[in-house]
Amino acid sequence: MRSLLCETVTGDTMAALVSARDAAAGLGADLGADIVELRLDGVKDLDVERALHGRRGPVIVTCRPTWEGGRFAGSEEERRKVLARALTLGAEYVDVEWQAQFDDVVRANPTRVVVSSHDFTGVPADLCTRVRAMRATGASVIKVAVTAARLSDTLPLLEIGKGGDAVVIGMGDAGVPSRLLAARFGSRWTYGGNGIAPGQVPAARMLEEFRFRSITEQTALYGVAGEGVLTSPIPAMRNAAFAAAGLDAVCVPLPAADAADIQTFAEALGIIGWERCTS
Repeated sequence: MRSLLCETVTGDTMAALVSARDAAAGLGADLGADIVELRLDGVKDLDVERALHGRRGPVIVTCRPTWEGGRFAGSEEERRKVLARALTLGAEYVDVEWQAQFDDVVRANPTRVVVSSHDFTGVPADLCTRVRAMRATGASVIKVAVTAARLSDTLPLLEIGKGGDAVVIGMGDAGVPSRLLAARFGSRWTYGGNGIAPGQVPAARMLEEFRFRSITEQTALYGVAGEGVLTSPIPAMRNAAFAAAGLDAVCVPLPAADAADIQTFAEALGIIGWERCTS
């Protein structure tokens, strides 16, 4: 399965948000995002209709509260109305936090709702129970984001991704490979952006440097590990060489905690080999 790329955009004003939305969707088939996430939280002059009008492709409307890492500080009733309005106006998806208990929003059109859970402290001990409860809401997509201190912290996401209905993400530096290798994690899509969430990589970089759209179950995986690997040019150089040679292969950075962490992650993902970054 091919994972889609969703670019997250935001802005302090509606003009800034709409401009970012159109830029994300307007780069063409090769460099443009498949979906755009409109982060309405933090927009001072919020206008849901304006956010959706004239869009060039599918969007996910998100209005993240401060209690789950967002910037919306209004009441929950105000936020519920924003999300319900987005559904009424035809948004392809709205993101509803699992803990928000907006059951009426989910029931209104479950095929267009993403029920999400974010843990900014680590991997929750009740992850499996949480996932079962999220799926029980009837939403067509669940989104599970955990904070990874090690590459291996993202491995429980592999089992969740097997369900075919999930977006799974490791946040933080150690979670970057889960974003780049979303197809191997079974994720419906993943999120790129300019650091709006911990560990996000700009969408253009995911496409140009890391061959995001070429990754399948058959793609040969390689890695680069070591200090500074997330800014090292080595993965991009390897990927350019693979592309020039017509090879179905990709190289990704592996910001591992230690050698054992690399080994565990490599075995689980089928990474053929890795080299050390010495820059």
